Amino acid sequence: MATEQEIRDLVIKVMEKKQKRMMMKDLLKEVQKLDESVEKRPLKKATTSMIQDQSLQYWSSGSTTYFALPGGKHAEGED
Repeated sequence: MATEQEIRDLVIKVMEKKQKRMMMKDLLKEVQKLDESVEKRPLKKATTSMIQDQSLQYWSSGSTTYFALPGGKHAEGED
């Protein structure tokens, strides 16, 4: 099983590669492509701590909440 820091690194890697907002289920699929041992609960804990330290942010369409990298065009509004 991956450590929280390893999961955080994988999340950043996926978000930088995809350059788009992602929902939790999509983020989980992409992270698991890189490391199959990552499960949803540890990923949720890692993303929550990333939100708190502002290395990741929420973006909402009004009906759905996504994760986005701070400062990217994908974090501000519709592409």
